[in-house]
This record gives sequence, C-alpha cells and structure tokens, in this order.
Amino acid sequence: MKTLYVLRHGQAVPEGEGSDRERALTARGQKEVGLSARHLSEQARPPSLILASSATRARQTAELCRSGLPGPPQLVLLDSLYLAEPSSYLAALATRAEPHAAALVVGHNPGLEALIYVLTDRSEHLATASLVEIALPIAAWGQLSDVGHGFGRLVNAFRA
Repeated sequence: MKTLYVLRHGQAVPEGEGSDRERALTARGQKEVGLSARHLSEQARPPSLILASSATRARQTAELCRSGLPGPPQLVLLDSLYLAEPSSYLAALATRAEPHAAALVVGHNPGLEALIYVLTDRSEHLATASLVEIALPIAAWGQLSDVGHGFGRLVNAFRA
C-alpha cells in the first residue's frame, strides 16, 4: 500500500505581475500552506518524498511543507509538473518515488483535480493549499502505469 498526498499551491500574486511561472505566494498563501503543512505533519504516514512543479508558487509551497515535516523529505522540482496533466504526475511518481511509502505532489489546477479523479473516481475541488490523501493499493509506484481508473481511495481532504 502506498500513500499519495496531493497539494495545490497556496494563493499566489495575481496574473499579469510578471510571468506565470514566476508568480510567488502571497502572505495569505504562505499562511494557507502553513496550515496544510501542519495538517500533513500530523499524519501517521507523512511523505518522505515531495515532487513539485518548478513554478515559483509550487516550489515555495513545497519548501514550506518540507520544513515542517520529519526527515525532512527529499524534494524534487520538475519542469514537467508545471500545469501538468495527470499522466505527467503518474509518470513522475512511477519513475521517481521508489522506495518511498508516502509521497506528496505539489502542483496546479486543473491537473491536480483531474489526477484525483483518475485515481479515485471522485471529483474534489482544490482551493489554494488544499490537501488530499489517497490510499493506493499497489506495492510499487511503477505499478501506476498498469492500474485502471478509480482504483485508489480518497482518505482525507483538508482545506486551509
């Protein structure tokens, strides 16, 4: 059994203030992420790996989470997760998440909401800094490419 946490980045400065990739978290976004990070640190199985979009707001979100977790977890920033589709998240997990029992992905909508739907067959609205926990009945992350739609179970949803 693997545990996947899905976290949307915190609130960022409005579009139009520089490039979309470089939009930073606002003070409110930092506070939201702090609440989600605290919730994540209280889980029985916190992540030991964080895969995050390389966009500034996602990177800052991942770094704030990482600082509050035991370990701290390994952090990998990936350009391929910027505004990614579910297939990109699944590929990143399948190739980078072994031997971790629990992993966190940090990224953007609508891709994260679509990822949750693919894995659980449930629609879940992700406001900024929303965190979802999914139980995956697999022994290895590489099996993600072999499983069908909706095989995971949504365990918990937290909104900051």
